Amino acid sequence: MNGAPSRDAKVPLRHQIPVYCAALFSNSLTDLIPVLLPLWLVSLKASPLEIGVVIGARYVGPLLFSIHGGAMMDRIGTRRVMMFFAAISAAVPLIYPIAPLIPAVFAIQLVSGLADQLGWVGAQTLTGQVLHGNPTYTGRLVVATRIGTWVGPPLAGLALVSFGFVGGFIVMALWSLGTLLSVWAIPANAVPPPSEPAGRLLKAAVPRLSDYIEAMKLFAIPMMAVLMAVSAVRQGGQAMQNAFYAVYLDGIGVSGEIIGYLIAMNGVLGIFALATGWLVRRFGEYGMMVMTSLLSIITIAVIPFLSDLVSLFAASGIRGLALAISVVIIVSLIARTVGPTQQGKAMGLRMTCHQAVNVVTPVVMGGIVEWAGLNAAFYLIGGFLIGLNLWLGWIGRRTGVPR
Repeated sequence: MNGAPSRDAKVPLRHQIPVYCAALFSNSLTDLIPVLLPLWLVSLKASPLEIGVVIGARYVGPLLFSIHGGAMMDRIGTRRVMMFFAAISAAVPLIYPIAPLIPAVFAIQLVSGLADQLGWVGAQTLTGQVLHGNPTYTGRLVVATRIGTWVGPPLAGLALVSFGFVGGFIVMALWSLGTLLSVWAIPANAVPPPSEPAGRLLKAAVPRLSDYIEAMKLFAIPMMAVLMAVSAVRQGGQAMQNAFYAVYLDGIGVSGEIIGYLIAMNGVLGIFALATGWLVRRFGEYGMMVMTSLLSIITIAVIPFLSDLVSLFAASGIRGLALAISVVIIVSLIARTVGPTQQGKAMGLRMTCHQAVNVVTPVVMGGIVEWAGLNAAFYLIGGFLIGLNLWLGWIGRRTGVPR
């Protein structure tokens, strides 16, 4: 499709492994945030609406600049851009403990959110550039992200319990350092050469309207439009978790360490991402994508129904299974739908759609919490997302998207 790389191309292990490691750290960094940041804001006596606004601020930068970041990767090299932003991600968490004021946390969020998310944009770009959108390799990459989800949040929770918030934020910094080292280990000849000379970093750093126009044109491809919509709705469940999951658990007496383990359960069943190829051959990529997206939303929307640890862990594990399979399908389809020179823009567009959801959901959810309570916020937002997901499933069938 559009000159896209062959999904059957073979990739050496020395090229694969650093990409998997980069995905492990960059993706799971977002799973450390719900363990630490909402509780940090509670300790600063923030109101529910303030918590929602501060959490949402984290995604303003990615909303505005994910497409630009992806275009920079296409233009001056994915490795170069990822290493720059990973270095920022490693430094910023250390500022939180020395700036314990709501306005300061808001400002930090604007910077760290952009740097952290562009790391994951880069890892997804490498899925197309290095792994050629091969579902087998993409499945392995997603398993790596689930390992990160399994290991990272418990470490952050344990550091929080043992050393306070300073320890938790140090774990965040070390996690970003892992992304930096992983990208550094990718052989330079494993990625396509940049389209602009290395000396033009400052010029490439200036956003270009043409990049945004080219990225938005991808919506004209029916498959891309559907993929972006399903991916955004699926992200709504993650936005709910990022904003008030830890607050709810803290309210029913769950410790920070156990909260870390609960979020880590998202990664335990992620190993089943390796079965994605087998599943899509039997049930179709589109059907599996819609079904697993729906399941990932349901398992976060029902959280207020659950008060014992057994059911909470079960819901988290099932949610992780659904997230892992759905992201394999979404990322693989995007990588195969666009051409090799549009991989960064396509993944940047996906993250832009995600960030729009990430900005709006916590704020709306915080307002609902103040108006009707925390339980109602989960039910109302979750019900709305479930309805959207079902509607998209129907629309996809009506428009003839391949099964």
